[in-house]
Amino acid sequence: MVETRLSFKYVAKRAAVSIFIIWALLTLLFLLLKAMPGDIADILLNPQLDQESIEALRRRYGLNQPLWKQYLRWVFNYATFDFGYSLNSTDKVVTIIAIRLPRTLVLFGTAFLLQYTVGIIAGIHFGWNRGTKTDKGGFLTGLTLYSVPFFWIGWMLLLVFAHGQFAFDVLPLGHMTTAFQSEFSALNLVTDVMYHLVLPAGSLLIVGWAGAMLVMRTSMQEVVDAPYIETARAKGLPPSVVKYKHGARNALIPVATQAIIGIAFIIDGSVIVETVFSWPGIGALLVSAILERNFPVALAAFFFLGVLVVVMRFLTDVAYTFLDPRIKFGESS
Repeated sequence: MVETRLSFKYVAKRAAVSIFIIWALLTLLFLLLKAMPGDIADILLNPQLDQESIEALRRRYGLNQPLWKQYLRWVFNYATFDFGYSLNSTDKVVTIIAIRLPRTLVLFGTAFLLQYTVGIIAGIHFGWNRGTKTDKGGFLTGLTLYSVPFFWIGWMLLLVFAHGQFAFDVLPLGHMTTAFQSEFSALNLVTDVMYHLVLPAGSLLIVGWAGAMLVMRTSMQEVVDAPYIETARAKGLPPSVVKYKHGARNALIPVATQAIIGIAFIIDGSVIVETVFSWPGIGALLVSAILERNFPVALAAFFFLGVLVVVMRFLTDVAYTFLDPRIKFGESS
């Protein structure tokens, strides 16, 4: 019987923890909503209605029920994706979210893959060449960029490559597709989205790659002089095999842990970048809904961003179990 590295017991525990975090997020949103000044009915309902109509709507939405019943209704509605209607239109909030979510995933997924691909490769190279000018220069550059705000990088990229201030007016200012064009072939749509993705994903990459690089560099420096590396060299294996197969593979474990933290960092940056580049995702929707006091949309957008972080953290944490056969999760000691 072939043993699997993945423990069902561990997956069940991680799933239970993820569900608990989502429940805690729902509870926090409910408490924040109730903590707002004034009657929530005055915010969610049209104050121009007569008193009889307002009372009828309060009964319909359960706003006249005890607090614990309102809480249970709130949890049930969110668990069944019933977020109500937008205050600015007749559209259901879940419909608005369903349209925006894939756009955020495109930006988030692209940035995540680029950051960790570039960061891991750079960290391997810098850590393997420990103490050299390349290592020190790369470390200083990464540390500096890691402290720069996403929005500032975005503005600089727009200034250089989109506004024509430096004769490089070659990339769009924002949005996801070309303005005033509604019909695309499949190939043209993919090409146009990738063209508009360069600056927002690039701004996330310039800042975010350093996180994976710094962890990978430190981890590589710890394995450079490890006995198994010396053994691999003594066997006459090619330097690239020793570096990547024996060194990088064993040094990759801490990067997986850092990726769990980096997920929230990337999504947080995506919200800011979406606003800077007018990318029509959930982040930009959240900002506009808050400014317009469209609370049903704002709360649902915040909830989905939180769930996205929890789900990605769960998947990354489970994938962590495959990176090292020595790791045994969910087993009794």
